[in-house]
Amino acid sequence: MNPFNLLQLKPSWERFKFNHPRLLPFLKAATAESFIDQGTLIEINVINSTGRTISSNVRINSDDMEFLQSFKNILNS
Repeated sequence: MNPFNLLQLKPSWERFKFNHPRLLPFLKAATAESFIDQGTLIEINVINSTGRTISSNVRINSDDMEFLQSFKNILNS
């Protein structure tokens, strides 16, 4: 992954955070210490403007915990 590409996303990310102010607090709460542990089920549902739905889920395993810690550190920076 090219780090420069991530820098190009910064203005869009700032706009996204402004447009959806409840998302970051939700993600921070979900990644709070001890809330997500091995065996946690994360489910995502997307409903488009016509009402069509797509869903998926993942069960967190021990390998995922390191990634989630890194994700938490990014959210808190």
